[in-house]
Amino acid sequence: MPDAAFPRILGVGIACLDYLFMAPRAEPGGQARLAGYAIQGGGLVGTALSAAARLGAKAEIWTWVGDDAEGQEVLSGLRQEGVDVSRAERVRGARTPVSFIQVEERTGERTIYHGSRLEPPRAGIEALRNRPLACDALVVDAVYAAASQIAASRARAAGLPVVGDFYPSRETADLAGDVSALIVSASASDRAMPGATRTEQLRSLAKTGADFIAITCGAEGCHYLDDDFGYQPAFGVEVVDTTGAGDVFHGAFAYALARRWPTVQAVEFASAAAALSCRALGGRAAAPTLEEVAELLREQGSDIWARVSG
Repeated sequence: MPDAAFPRILGVGIACLDYLFMAPRAEPGGQARLAGYAIQGGGLVGTALSAAARLGAKAEIWTWVGDDAEGQEVLSGLRQEGVDVSRAERVRGARTPVSFIQVEERTGERTIYHGSRLEPPRAGIEALRNRPLACDALVVDAVYAAASQIAASRARAAGLPVVGDFYPSRETADLAGDVSALIVSASASDRAMPGATRTEQLRSLAKTGADFIAITCGAEGCHYLDDDFGYQPAFGVEVVDTTGAGDVFHGAFAYALARRWPTVQAVEFASAAAALSCRALGGRAAAPTLEEVAELLREQGSDIWARVSG
């Protein structure tokens, strides 16, 4: 049984370094005033695990970074968030993945420019087959798909919930088949199925066999499919930057699954956590604590706290 106060969340996937700046969009060849900038850890699973740790989880990440200064900064940032990086590997001669992110000052929407991906050593991936899988829930992305596949397959065989942060493709079909909760962004869904309704998109994603499917839609809220179709409105907060909100949703949802909360409560909780993460520049700066999520839920009329922890 998971520790109700400190569930164990394991993540397998990317942790990178984000260079963020806030400015209005400039005309080609023009200039724009810089309203703010930040350098902080990022990455789908890296940010999800940081969010889970803020909520009180015992978080651990299996990832790869380069043996450069950026890799050291990524690992240091995760440690500061309370994430166990003892199993993270530094690859000799490799460069740590980085992203450059422009945040539009007026809307908080962001444009992301990715650097090149790091290729994990095959021996390091294969070693995951025998590594202890001590967790109550697993979060994976498809950046290091082979590594995620090994961990997800083992977790499902052990009856553990697996939260996936990727849109399934032909290349990731096997990985998707081992995911119990597949949560994708509206932008990814719209690119894959332009013109389709959310219901149609959810039905298509359900073909992966996941027990739970969700599409996170920012200010539009969250549409999901469990035993039936559901909808969670977005929580109202003052938005500074939406970077990492989806990753925080994944981390908070994994936290809720590890605590064995019902789906409706888990979606509401993760939506509140994701909304609060938009209060500052960067994906991790405003990731909330458990108390902050509970306060927002109470303020905006939800009785989730009484239902799940009273």
